[in-house]
Amino acid sequence: MSAEPRTLAELIGTHAREDPARMALAIDGAELTYGELDAAIERTADALFAAGIRHGDRVALMLGNSLPFVTAFYGAMRIGAVAVALNPMYRDREVATILEDSEPSLAIVQSELWPQAAASFLASPVPSIVFTEGDPPTTDARMTSWDAFLAVAAPRGAAARVPEPNDLALLCYTSGTTGRPKGAMHSHATLLANCRQAGTQLRRHPDSEDRVLVSVPLGHLYGLQSGINGMFRVGGSCVVLRRFDATATLRAVEDYRCTYMLGAPAMFAKWLEVLETQRFDLTSLRVVTTGTASLAASVLDRFVAIANVAISESYGLTEAGPTTHSNSNGPVDKIGSVGPPIPEVESRLVDADGNVVPPGEPGEIEVRSPGLMLGYWNAPEATAATFRDGWLRTGDVAICDVDGYYTIVDRLKDMISVNGFKVWPREIEDTLVAHPGVREAAVVGVADANGSERPFAFVIRDPHADVSEDALLAYVAASLARYKVPARIEFVDDFPRVSTGKVMRRELRQRVLALGSHA
Repeated sequence: MSAEPRTLAELIGTHAREDPARMALAIDGAELTYGELDAAIERTADALFAAGIRHGDRVALMLGNSLPFVTAFYGAMRIGAVAVALNPMYRDREVATILEDSEPSLAIVQSELWPQAAASFLASPVPSIVFTEGDPPTTDARMTSWDAFLAVAAPRGAAARVPEPNDLALLCYTSGTTGRPKGAMHSHATLLANCRQAGTQLRRHPDSEDRVLVSVPLGHLYGLQSGINGMFRVGGSCVVLRRFDATATLRAVEDYRCTYMLGAPAMFAKWLEVLETQRFDLTSLRVVTTGTASLAASVLDRFVAIANVAISESYGLTEAGPTTHSNSNGPVDKIGSVGPPIPEVESRLVDADGNVVPPGEPGEIEVRSPGLMLGYWNAPEATAATFRDGWLRTGDVAICDVDGYYTIVDRLKDMISVNGFKVWPREIEDTLVAHPGVREAAVVGVADANGSERPFAFVIRDPHADVSEDALLAYVAASLARYKVPARIEFVDDFPRVSTGKVMRRELRQRVLALGSHA
């Protein structure tokens, strides 16, 4: 492997010089070698510089999984600019909040995404470039083709400053599932540290012969770090799909002989639906990683049995770069556990007063690591509240066994208090998903007329089953204490989710209130 890169600006160029003909990226039906990708990034960096972007300037990227995202992100890194990742699912209010907070010097927006947030971009003083992949469909001066944007590029010369390891590289906004998004500040050093940590925790480290299949959003830290940054660091290849499609991802694994694949819980449910009726050659896969939320044990078992591939359950958060724990870092896989901390990560469980709890007792996860964020952008009070003596407070509750393996209990903020009894949504969700008629479940707590709370469940049925609310309530009641049984179960086709598939519990709570079922 090449020498460890100091900054993200060096990530592609080193491999381009050593082996320019090796495949770096397959995307939208095109394949680029390291030499070709390096040239495309250089041209984009020159175009950004020609557009007035300088060291330390923020560049907002509202782009789907596309070649322009890859070249704009790494192009910004090469001139020392700061990328501001905008979730491609965001709408006006969410975009307006981030533009106001981050104050970028330029926004680059994919034309397909422009309509959902055009009002916010037009109301902002931030200049926007809206690009199309073909000729622009309108005469709007903001709208141009990507080729036209690149046409203004000219060699940036000695005037451009290259970044240093501790320079700010990325503002990655929290998903906002529980409130106003906050911009986690990551430097080149913190991002590369987490890539190194996440790579060395695997039982066989990824190398230049490996290929990763990425269909999660690149604008989210999971896809960016565990996907392309991590694989480009070792000189491997990235196969990127524009969007998640269960059949297309499995076919891409077969066609490209991918060795890694990134997944999220909702994706596994879709993969299972396909694999139950179709067969693909998945023998090249060594590891499938799952993150962003807990994967039900029943779903994991079924996937492993059908696909015959190991699943690396991991845990992390935006503020930590993101990965901090992984089953692959231990000698064995423990189903339902996210494993021990990965290399260079210190982890502990504490009670409400910050005291370390003994093995087997639930506590909030706190971590220390070179991959931690620098803090929240423009939010010193939130930063101070998130760190305790150098430890990052995650807000997640877990139990650690005697072998050092962590099992996530739930989000601290999602705990439901039923007449003084603690109820963790995940326990109810796991019970529901164990029923053969249930594909996915999400549980939230909503206050009742007495000032207590009651659990309320949303369920996605298995498409081949017909199960009633009464049957599921009886099923839960047979396994859990009465106060943990949901007050009601609502059947839905899907949950409101962020781009990685994580369920937006805040919206589910609002849905309960709208149904008038909280009294």
